[in-house]
Amino acid sequence: MAFFSVIIPLYNKADYIKNTIESVLNQTFTDYEIIIINDGSTDKSKDIILEYNDERILFYDQENQGASAARNLGIEKSKSNYIAFLDA
Repeated sequence: MAFFSVIIPLYNKADYIKNTIESVLNQTFTDYEIIIINDGSTDKSKDIILEYNDERILFYDQENQGASAARNLGIEKSKSNYIAFLDA
């Protein structure tokens, strides 16, 4: 079980999501999971995420329901006791 979960709600942020993920992966602390909830993006966001091959990155799709619903799904999928939210 990861020490904490980084939950990233994602909606049409193809220009930013790579930098967002890299900012987490570049931390010196590594006991975490990254939970990305794609909230119905219509751009290339999903394609960018699928390029990563890191077991700490968990990716889920849902129809567009808004950032709050994406965060709530991230909480449901979390396996840690601590949660950090990071917008894409």
